Amino acid sequence: MIKAIIIEDEAYAREALKANLNNLSSEVTILGESESVQDALLLCKATSPDLVFLDINLKDGNGFDFLDQIAEINFKIIFITAYEDYVLKALRCGAVDYILKPIDSGELDEAIQKVMAITQNQTQERMTVVKDQFIGKNDRIVLRMQDSFQIVDFEHLMYCKADSGYTTFFLSDGRKFVVSKPLKDFVNQLPAATFVRTHQSYLVNISFIDRYDKTRFLFLKNGDKIAVSIRKKDSIMAKIFGGL
Repeated sequence: MIKAIIIEDEAYAREALKANLNNLSSEVTILGESESVQDALLLCKATSPDLVFLDINLKDGNGFDFLDQIAEINFKIIFITAYEDYVLKALRCGAVDYILKPIDSGELDEAIQKVMAITQNQTQERMTVVKDQFIGKNDRIVLRMQDSFQIVDFEHLMYCKADSGYTTFFLSDGRKFVVSKPLKDFVNQLPAATFVRTHQSYLVNISFIDRYDKTRFLFLKNGDKIAVSIRKKDSIMAKIFGGL
């Protein structure tokens, strides 16, 4: 049995979540509910939950205000949120589990199964990345691998390469990480000021570009060769080389 609490400032959303939980195969028992940061802290201390359903926006602050006041996060977290681009970007960069309002039972069940399978260290690391993204500190991303989660700092990420429905991340230290998601899923998660889409198959960190060859290839400082599409050539030249 999974002991859980709900931290959500909208009563209808709390009721909808409980109704959906009653229809799931996962055995989740709700120990209490809260709509504010301060009440949530008291509730969490009193119940010691295994799982917290946490809304981003609360009556007296946000979900991260609550997490900041927890000495040790020893529970799993599923965020509840409306469709807000900046919030979703933060959640996706941290590879955390979330459910959108209105709540879908299938997505809820899947989120519970996934979040309960990860370690507490992974939970803590991912929350740090999400919070950094949420407050505008956009300097890393968490990749959801087949059997682990990998934090990648943007300053070490040379480029991403698409291969069918997969994306490979190439780091400056020679490491490579393959993620089973298409490249388009990461375009908005990487800062546009630093990364440029040179081709449908490549997303490149301009800090690692060494030169452009007139055969429409970029050469990186490590020698890797990156294709540049005809239709993107002019915009890329303008961004990287000032239109020279």
